[in-house]
Amino acid sequence: MEKKQERKGNDSGSGSIQQIPEECLAKAIGLTSPADACRAGAVSAAFRSAADSDAAWEGFLPPDCDAILERAVHLVDFSSKKELFHDLSDEHVLLDDGKRSFGLHRSSGAKCYMLSANVLEIAWVGVDLYWTKRSDPDSRFSKVAELVAVCLFHIHGIISTKELSPGTHYAAYLVFKLTHHASGLNSPCQRSRVDIGEQLVRSAHRVSLHPCNRACSAGNDQMSMMNGGTKLHEHEDEEGGGAIRYPCPRTDGWLELEMGDFHTSTSVDDADVYMELRESEEPQWKKGLIIEGIEIRPKN
Repeated sequence: MEKKQERKGNDSGSGSIQQIPEECLAKAIGLTSPADACRAGAVSAAFRSAADSDAAWEGFLPPDCDAILERAVHLVDFSSKKELFHDLSDEHVLLDDGKRSFGLHRSSGAKCYMLSANVLEIAWVGVDLYWTKRSDPDSRFSKVAELVAVCLFHIHGIISTKELSPGTHYAAYLVFKLTHHASGLNSPCQRSRVDIGEQLVRSAHRVSLHPCNRACSAGNDQMSMMNGGTKLHEHEDEEGGGAIRYPCPRTDGWLELEMGDFHTSTSVDDADVYMELRESEEPQWKKGLIIEGIEIRPKN
């Protein structure tokens, strides 16, 4: 009986989790992940207080988060670091006079950006018909780019790796939609690629801007789940020319096409990531493509 009482006393004494200082719990939780921090809050009242603290969530925010938010079009208001993290993972904020947007990847806290059509380099070949900029009620940006009528086109965007999170596997996605009168955009001769600086490693693909109606089957066809419920949709060319990558629908009503992927270095470096999509092989008239921008976010 005495041994049982002694054991019971030890369980509720100095060895209890309640005796650990909150700042120590917060530091330990901050070494995990945003998802783990949310789960930790269900362990006990002591864990909940530490898991909700600014000390824990400070580590999940980018070191330059304050500097980035100073570029926001509108003031970003928040009552805690946890609230700020969830706000940025739920919805992007506009930066740089609305030319790009910024958010966080919910699982990892990695930085995500979208470059608006206003900062993309768009070139075309045609007569006096061209691309035009206009507003779109579904877009987060004030202007989108619409292809009126061209024969060939080239879409190009650049972002520096120093703006991104280190040691992260990223992918670049063209975010767009098609009008009801779109035509000439289902060619499998369109090409996308993503390069980093002077590296010889290149992520290049055959793509089609028109969604594919074929169902995925066994073999080389694939449709794998990506972040946020979007998919990577590829099919082998029926004429044996290799895999063709197709766009997939997003939850915001747009389509997205993965242009390519890349890895950032674990150290802070400064190299340009070049992202492009071009149609330069079939000089037929094309129209009805509306581009919102290029989104850069973690691939998995």
